[in-house]
Amino acid sequence: MFDELPKQMIHNPEAIISFFSFARGRSILWQKVCLIIVMLLLINGAGAQSYLKLSSKNKKALKYYHQAEESFKARENEKALIYLVKAVDKDEKFIEAWLLKGDVLTELKQYGQAINAYENATVIDSDFFPPVWYFLGELYYETGLYEKSVKALNYFVGQEGISANQKNMALEQLHIAEEALRIMSNPLEVQVTCLDTFVNSPVDEYINFVEAGNKRLIFTRKDSVGQTGRAGARYQERFYYADKHDSLWSASKIWPVRWAEELNAGGMSLTADGFEMYFTGCGWPGSFGGCDLYHSKYRAGAWQSPVNLGRAVNSSAWDSQPYVSADGRMLLFSSSRPGGMGGSDIWMSVRLKNGIWSKPVNLGDSINTPGNEMAPFLYADNQTLLFSSDGWPGLGKQDIFIARKNDAGLWSKAVNVGFPVNSKDAEINMIYSLDGKQAWLSSDRNGGSFDIFQLPVYKEIEPGKIFYFEGKVLDAKSLKPVEAKVMLTDEVTGVTLVTKNSQPEDGSFLVVLKPGLSYGFNIVASGYLFYSERITPVDSLSMAEDLNKDFLMIPVKKGNAVVLENLYFDVDSSQLKPSSFAELKKLVLFLKVNPDVKIEIAGHTDDSGDATYNMELSKLRAKSVYDYLLKKGIAPERLKYRGYGNTQPVVDNTTPAGKARNRRVVMVIL
Repeated sequence: MFDELPKQMIHNPEAIISFFSFARGRSILWQKVCLIIVMLLLINGAGAQSYLKLSSKNKKALKYYHQAEESFKARENEKALIYLVKAVDKDEKFIEAWLLKGDVLTELKQYGQAINAYENATVIDSDFFPPVWYFLGELYYETGLYEKSVKALNYFVGQEGISANQKNMALEQLHIAEEALRIMSNPLEVQVTCLDTFVNSPVDEYINFVEAGNKRLIFTRKDSVGQTGRAGARYQERFYYADKHDSLWSASKIWPVRWAEELNAGGMSLTADGFEMYFTGCGWPGSFGGCDLYHSKYRAGAWQSPVNLGRAVNSSAWDSQPYVSADGRMLLFSSSRPGGMGGSDIWMSVRLKNGIWSKPVNLGDSINTPGNEMAPFLYADNQTLLFSSDGWPGLGKQDIFIARKNDAGLWSKAVNVGFPVNSKDAEINMIYSLDGKQAWLSSDRNGGSFDIFQLPVYKEIEPGKIFYFEGKVLDAKSLKPVEAKVMLTDEVTGVTLVTKNSQPEDGSFLVVLKPGLSYGFNIVASGYLFYSERITPVDSLSMAEDLNKDFLMIPVKKGNAVVLENLYFDVDSSQLKPSSFAELKKLVLFLKVNPDVKIEIAGHTDDSGDATYNMELSKLRAKSVYDYLLKKGIAPERLKYRGYGNTQPVVDNTTPAGKARNRRVVMVIL
């Protein structure tokens, strides 16, 4: 590989340092090459002298070789390659020239030709330079020739005279190659389709978000104009979108976020309803690091000026690629900050009750490695995580992995999602549709730039089942949109799972439901009656689809009433069960946003039992609600309570369902 430098290294430690300085800044593969050479020479000592004597006697071949060597040391790789072509032309058995040619071609990333050069060297003498088998193993892996990689690395591991460190390095790479071979030997029955040129272009595209219904893609495009990037290339990352009409995508357009027009913004995520955005801004004024995380809300028909998430989330390191959970309560992102496993890791913040994001926590070694983990995606079940990694064994530069969170909140060990979803090239991120049936992938497998691909979600990566419904909050009389708070509460725990504002432009909102749970569903708006509904366990898509409707809000007016659907008492008891408190909190909120309203709490029963007893029970139940409101600071002059027993049924009492409807507590506007 080198003529003079290795001879000096055997006796001169300073020359070893010089050799590593030469390697610094070159490719990772070449740094490994240098390390293997150094270890082999230091272990073998005088035995390494066989590498120092050049095998060719042809003077012209030797001249070209030395010229190539000097050019290579000076990083003039193209020039070195010209000399080496001439050297092997003069002496086709010149093994050192073939080896150096392989090095040069590796530096030029011409891996196929580098393999050919190294293979020519092994044909001349397979044991002349044992590290060539390690280099071949790396290059075979890099080009997707996994079976050849395994064979080459096994051959190297079996060589005599290699050190324990060399063997461990090779065994580590062998394990990666064997895992890649196993994945390739068990291909998935799934078709990965590249989207058309209306979406993809000659530059990089990265998928970010797919709206509910799969009719709009939003993605980042790395345009080759704009500010100077880290590597010195001029580019600007911007958001684009494409709409689907029938089965065809429209031509992509720049997404209208005016404040990002002259800045570098990418790696974006939206809440499931599409009204809150988290994204990466690089090189922005006032940032804490090179890239920070930002937040913007959609209001009044436009995206509001973004806000930096601050030091609680951002750091002086690289913080990027945020993904916000469908309910807006968790934020995952990639960061190279200190305290991680190495490289870039996946971190998570949670939104606290005061709306502030918590200090991020590392997701741990089930997810993160000493390599780089990036581009997290958390499905709406809040338990299925996809991410990209070059640290876990895979097929190439970066693969997509999946991990699942159990009921105890622990993540399973990451699993490769398989071939052909992953390839020998880089798969940088992957997301699902909200219904969990389709997926989109960003990959450079077609050569050159990153493109967006589509595939069905197959059995091995199916997420947990969720349902979602979209609704609109409208004025019952005018049908104009109403801006309101929409709240979803777990009926068992009383925890409010979702709090959203309907959009003032059209009153729209979207919420996600999990099967098997019962929810309290409430809408509160200034000037309107409190809306209350109980959503029984959602176990079929048809049930969720039934909820897709307009919610007509009745204006506050004397005599108007609303049933408090989610209040619970034991049989013959007037004591509120803890599961009632979530509903009552919404009632308190209604009274606070409507400070002039006075109400009566009216208790009602079915016709079972004695009428006098029912009258007293209904009165005591109404008083329980009255007492709760007083404790929460509602002025007593705004409140009355009364029991009506079974005197005002709303339906017939002849069925259990009818009796249940008649047992109720009602808020009446006074």
